[in-house]
Amino acid sequence: MKNKFFVLPFIVVMVLGIVFLSTMIPTVKMSPKDLPVALVSEDAGEMGDTLLQSLQKQLTATGMDMIKFKVYDSVQSMDEAMKEQEVYGGLVVPENFSAQFASLQTPSPENPKMQIYINQGANATVSTMLTSALDSTVKQMNSVMSTQLLQNIEKAQVPIQASQVTTLVTPIQAETIHVNAVGELGSAPTAFFQPLWFASIIGAVLLYFASTKTTFSSKKEKLQFHLVQSIVAIIYAFFAGYFVTWSTTWMLGFSFENFNTVALFSSLACLGFLFLILATVTWLSLPSLVIYVLLMFFGLPLIQLAPEMLPAFYQDYILPWLPMKFLINGLKDILYFGQGVLNGNGVILTWIAVISFILLWVKQLIEKPSQPEEIETEVIK
Repeated sequence: MKNKFFVLPFIVVMVLGIVFLSTMIPTVKMSPKDLPVALVSEDAGEMGDTLLQSLQKQLTATGMDMIKFKVYDSVQSMDEAMKEQEVYGGLVVPENFSAQFASLQTPSPENPKMQIYINQGANATVSTMLTSALDSTVKQMNSVMSTQLLQNIEKAQVPIQASQVTTLVTPIQAETIHVNAVGELGSAPTAFFQPLWFASIIGAVLLYFASTKTTFSSKKEKLQFHLVQSIVAIIYAFFAGYFVTWSTTWMLGFSFENFNTVALFSSLACLGFLFLILATVTWLSLPSLVIYVLLMFFGLPLIQLAPEMLPAFYQDYILPWLPMKFLINGLKDILYFGQGVLNGNGVILTWIAVISFILLWVKQLIEKPSQPEEIETEVIK
């Protein structure tokens, strides 16, 4: 028992078990809450407003807190909110809904329609969940309205024809519309994460070793070396960004509408991560690298989920500090929402690169150059 290598495996398995299991907490404890969904009524009749009110009351009465409706005055306003990723979907009561609903009690019935909008590009997991939830909502509305219609017909003692039965049982028809569709690129943003993150870590470590293993005889020589180091880092980041983007087209079969936009953004992300990691290990020494290794394991499950699907602790204290989320969200902006390299996330990645670059050079400027070791000589008489 005095040999530490007999005890060390037990300690390691406990530490690693706790670390890796804790990375799974967000997915295991996933509980979607208050997913913002648009609610629009374009119906000029009373039925449209009545329907909106009944929907909101229905959510309150059933205690269903997964969805939080946000009322918009037009489909155009809702579309803008979807482009800004403010809502994950929407329910629209179209024109003539009241007139169509009234026709259900006549010999020439016309089913009213509701449109279900799914903002697929905002989050693939949420879009699947929301499709099911909104379909269920429409079915519940169908049940309520079917009962109401049958009661009205019974009071009026109007005979029901065989052709009307199906219409009266399911009065509302739902039409699902996918906007900002992901197509075959649904998994593309997360596919970029690990290659670019590893490339940034490896590049930063090798550039750090190149610096620490070099002896400088003067301040000028040291600054010249770090100038070359910075240029190499930029070239390396662009090489990594373009190589990873090309590799996804070759190995995963992705086809990008604008290859250069995706590649440039990937290069910008790699550059930001590279300078961030290099600045950290330069100021705090190599053991600080463990932060970024752990971030990879903790970050991967989180960046695939919408913030509303995470426990409050992860929403407030973990997710805002994950640099890789800007890579994922920025690629979504490009691939699904038609934005350019310097979208909101691209600007943040640029600032990460600039601030990290400044901190790196501040360290180089205040640090004294290392002196070459003196070689002892022995005089032979």
